[in-house]
This record gives sequence, structure tokens and C-alpha cells, in this order.
Amino acid sequence: MKTLPPLECLGYFVTALTVTANPNHKPKEKVVLTSDDLTVAAKCACTDKATRHWHVQLTIRQAVGPDKNAPYNFRLVMIGEFEVIAGFTPEHERRLVETNACSMLMGSAREVLRAAMSSGPYLPMLLPTWSFYQPPKPAADTKQKKLAAK
Repeated sequence: MKTLPPLECLGYFVTALTVTANPNHKPKEKVVLTSDDLTVAAKCACTDKATRHWHVQLTIRQAVGPDKNAPYNFRLVMIGEFEVIAGFTPEHERRLVETNACSMLMGSAREVLRAAMSSGPYLPMLLPTWSFYQPPKPAADTKQKKLAAK
């Protein structure tokens, strides 16, 4: 029997895309970008608890000055619709979506931006991979709390 993945992407689309070529870019000189030059923000919201549908918005932005010699600056907003399969542990549902759905959108966003930049005057940039994983918060020690309450 085939095991279904716990998260299904129902679809995604671009709501905003701006790519600006840097007219002062010097292709023969080094580009000095780091991951700190990239702003990535994600918003996740459960839109239907009964069907476990989620709406995820991913915004990626790079707006650096001429000192970085970046060929492009850009802003991309993508929206994805996801469904968590029945049987997946409800208490881990939000974490699954925040990690995996955002990662799926980021992979798609990298390709959308690369395709948009390939029409420009310079070679397209490939965005770095990005981790949306957040370690679980430690559970509160209930024994310590009970002892302190006595």
C-alpha cells in the first residue's frame, strides 16, 4: 500500500512580480550578495479546519545598493493552497504547513524568478535554498510548576 504524503499542494500562483535589472552591474566583477540581502516572509492561515485547508503567502524581496554589484533586484509574492491529509496529527499540523508548504513555495519561487531574470540583460540569479524549519519549543516541565505551586 502506498503511503500518502501528509501535505498536498492544491495549487499556487504569483500575485506580484517585479524584476529590475541594475544598469550599473559589471558582469566581469564579483557579485557580493549574501543571504542577509534577501528578505523572506511567510504567512500561513488555516482557511477551513474541517477540510484542513491552508492558505500560504510567501514574499521574497531583494533590494540592494550598487555596492553589491547585483545584476537584479526583485520582489515576488506567491500564494499557495494546501491540504493536510486526514489522519495526520492535528497538534503538528501548523508546524507541517509552516515548514513544508513554505519550502514548496520557495522552490517554485526560485524557478519563477530565474525564468523572469532569464529575459533580462544579465545571467539569471539562482536564489539560495531556504529553511523554514523551526525547532519545537520545549514543553513546559509540569512537575517543576506543581512543586513551585506548593
